[in-house]
Amino acid sequence: MVRNSGGLRGNLSVTYFLNSFFSRVANGDAVSYKVDGERFEGGSRTLKFATNTRYKITLTSKPPAEFHHMHLAGSDLQLHTDDPKSGEYATEWNTTGIDVCKKGERNNIGLTLQGPGGLLKRHLQSKFYQKDDSHADWGHKLESIEWTCAVDDAGNISVTEEQIK
Repeated sequence: MVRNSGGLRGNLSVTYFLNSFFSRVANGDAVSYKVDGERFEGGSRTLKFATNTRYKITLTSKPPAEFHHMHLAGSDLQLHTDDPKSGEYATEWNTTGIDVCKKGERNNIGLTLQGPGGLLKRHLQSKFYQKDDSHADWGHKLESIEWTCAVDDAGNISVTEEQIK
């Protein structure tokens, strides 16, 4: 999927590529996603998560960009890295307290990344299932979410291109 977000003012320059990967902490399995076409306003692909489950999120930026915090679906997450100059970060996210989505509904969860280089705000089209519901594992396995990022003069980070594969 490719989507342009636009909307930023001032000079934009592509500064880096950002890859995200989500996996279950318990077994290391990648999250699944499904192709929904254009049925929902959040996009054509839906990430599938289980409630009451811990996920590991890995971020990689090239060239390296520095981030300190992530906010995802109401949770403040500390990003951890062995080397801030590497552009590689990891964190854990617990979906406890997130409601199961009803049939035919999607949840556009907010994702914010913040660091000295700027602020990125996105929504991820998602569906949440009961922890033991096998539907959360059906579909394509997520390899990565790839964003091409640009920064405006005010430090706002824009995603100019997105691919979910």
